[in-house]
Amino acid sequence: MEDKLVTLAIHTSEKAHILKNKLAENGIYSTLTDLSNTKDNSSDAFAVRINPNDLTNALSIIEGERLFRYDDSEIYKIDDGRKRVLVAVDFSEYSIKACRTAFAIAHHMNAKVKILHVYKLRYPITFPFADQIDTGKDQNMLDEARKRMLEFCYEIEKKISEKDFPSVNYSYSLREGEADEEIDRFVDEYKPFLLVVGRKGKSNNQQHVIGNVTADIIEMTNVPVMVVPENSSIKSTKDVKHIAFLTNLQKRDLDSFDNLVKLLKPYPELKITLLHINVLDKKGDKWNETELRGMKTYFNDKYPALNVNYQMIESPDIMEALEDYIEKEHVNILTLNTRRRNLFGRIFRPSMSRKVLTSSDVTLIVFRG
Repeated sequence: MEDKLVTLAIHTSEKAHILKNKLAENGIYSTLTDLSNTKDNSSDAFAVRINPNDLTNALSIIEGERLFRYDDSEIYKIDDGRKRVLVAVDFSEYSIKACRTAFAIAHHMNAKVKILHVYKLRYPITFPFADQIDTGKDQNMLDEARKRMLEFCYEIEKKISEKDFPSVNYSYSLREGEADEEIDRFVDEYKPFLLVVGRKGKSNNQQHVIGNVTADIIEMTNVPVMVVPENSSIKSTKDVKHIAFLTNLQKRDLDSFDNLVKLLKPYPELKITLLHINVLDKKGDKWNETELRGMKTYFNDKYPALNVNYQMIESPDIMEALEDYIEKEHVNILTLNTRRRNLFGRIFRPSMSRKVLTSSDVTLIVFRG
């Protein structure tokens, strides 16, 4: 029977026992599998496993009881204190790519992962004509979201067993609402150090939910966001060979560079290029190369083990120059800064991150400047 059970979540010992007891109170049988001594997991980690037929009820209990909400101060008393990675999914192929990257970073930093899916009901909860609401259809949408989450986690479990994914402490949540708004709320609640999302190629961004809201998420949230395209070849941090750090030569770029080093803990053979693009029809940029060289010297002194270089490009078209550089120099990840923007700014003054998302297939890390 044990081999037919599915993993509901992977938690610390204390949280796993709380969940097991809560399931038992509601008549759901579960077992705990100690993962602490496995090859890929040396930390306190227990898999809570249940019968597949009980999955819908189990998720209902977790959602209804609001178990392990991180805005609850009591949760922090039993939390293991590890950093958290949040990955938002819409069950697409590129969501799997996003999870692979999220799991790789979590494994590298001994962090844990939360997989989040936001579904949207047919009608808003405040719909004024209650007798016109087809609650059966809404329930079906919730059931469908749960079913797809189960299938998605089946695939993840398979990849873990095949060593395609590292084994990390992970769990998942379902939320109802608008994707960008709910993801932003969950970031405030869960407090991850990184949000990871996947997306289709640049010509298909409007066809899928996550691809469609990624730019808004970047400009709404207050944590770094990593955007993983469907054609990403990054399976672990060791696959990253060249990072281009797009800079406007401002002080906040120094802090973001520090965050980048903490995030990926770059290897000595990793190449990091400080990249600045001069727009030819603008004035006042004649000192930029001097400033760029100064940034390189500063980072070389602070991180002597890193291979930091700089490149200044002059072009009348920023995006054309950026795309050309990414392709010719085999850039794996592009990083840049952006500020939190209101709706007006997002619509009428598109940011550089939004432009990159619509015209490039590179993996992107956006820091909040």
